[in-house]
Amino acid sequence: MRFLSSFFLIFTLSAAEFQSYDAKFVFETKFGDFPLKRYFVVKDDKINTRVKMQIFWLQYSLDSNFKIENQKIISIDTNVRDPFRDPPKKFQAVFSENSINSEELGDFEFTGSVLEQLSSDVQVRLNAKYGVKNYKLNIFDNTKAEIISKNYRQLENEIVSTNFGEIEAIVVLAEAEDVGPIKYFIAPSLDHMIIKSTATLKNAEERVLIISEQPKFSVE
Repeated sequence: MRFLSSFFLIFTLSAAEFQSYDAKFVFETKFGDFPLKRYFVVKDDKINTRVKMQIFWLQYSLDSNFKIENQKIISIDTNVRDPFRDPPKKFQAVFSENSINSEELGDFEFTGSVLEQLSSDVQVRLNAKYGVKNYKLNIFDNTKAEIISKNYRQLENEIVSTNFGEIEAIVVLAEAEDVGPIKYFIAPSLDHMIIKSTATLKNAEERVLIISEQPKFSVE
């Protein structure tokens, strides 16, 4: 009985690593600034995270499901609507051990674990929470429809200026051979949310995603 009690305690803690929230961001580009909404819903042992953004008359959205086990993210599935990628501009991908299956994109096989894009962000949050400073993640890139390996390392903390005050953030740099670097700014005071990220493209253009309002947290 003691073993079962310990097991369920560990399971509960893993499922409750983070709180549910919804938050508003601004995506800053050379073409203009665009509002983005992000939702994070914790229910039982699974988590759903969604992103919605309207760019002129086009809508971009991601809707992904995953779970947390022993401080590791395990992707379940993702639904993508990306008007800027090559066809198909809508697709679903289902993640299982050593494979990703998609009716629209075809099937992908791999060795080891692969995360979809939104759940990889949560692994970055989780590693920052537990002080993991150097690591590697394999991520399924939605735009390229391929698996990309990224190396992550923690830099010095920085202060991020937001519309609701200055916030100290853990800074993590992600680098890969085929894509430009991304910096993540993670706020311990806001449940280790990523409150800002900067992506540098191959042509040196920088795109910034930054939180625009105080996030709304809830405990499911």
